[in-house]
Amino acid sequence: MDDLRSEWDAATNFADGSVSERWWGTVSRQYTEEGRVYHGHAYLSQLFSLYHQYQDKLQAPQAVALAIFFHKLEYNPQSGDADSKNVEKFDAFISEAGDGHMDSSMAVAVRGLLEAAISNFTEAHIMEGGSGSDDVHYFLDFTMAVLGASSPEYEQYTTKIQAEYIHLPTNAYNQLRLKILKNLLLMPNIYATREFQTAREKTARENIQKEVDSLTAQV
Repeated sequence: MDDLRSEWDAATNFADGSVSERWWGTVSRQYTEEGRVYHGHAYLSQLFSLYHQYQDKLQAPQAVALAIFFHKLEYNPQSGDADSKNVEKFDAFISEAGDGHMDSSMAVAVRGLLEAAISNFTEAHIMEGGSGSDDVHYFLDFTMAVLGASSPEYEQYTTKIQAEYIHLPTNAYNQLRLKILKNLLLMPNIYATREFQTAREKTARENIQKEVDSLTAQV
């Protein structure tokens, strides 16, 4: 997590130093918990690589950076409300950060991004031929970028994701995964921004269809 410390310091430069330090302890501890085979340190690094690639497109980059850190702070594949808890986690952090921050425009922006991560889609995803260029569109595309990765990287991702669901029998996991993947293929746009649609949409659909075919043969 050491390579992400500078990202955290920049994202929390408005907060009291002791508060930032204490919450960094929470962030670094939770993203290195046992069981985070995919959604750990490397996942955050991947998102920040994309963040810097598209930073000049963002309207509130500091808010996006905070959302990256908080959107999977609580992560439990056995629980359905972890994403909602992350909004509460952010509110706890921002309430400690100092006077005037709780209702700031940045805090409102972060909450909006974290709430969008719960449903994980916007109008741009469900409108045929649609696209968006707001921070929420880039943020969600960052989190879904791996779907459009090279075939070897995608296969590594699927292996790691299944390892995070070790509590499920293989057949139950396959059925759950199939449902998620088929729903993705039904969406007009897996990615919301024009840049990601151009660069990754076709590959993402090919990767997903290949996994669907493989899983279908197993259930």
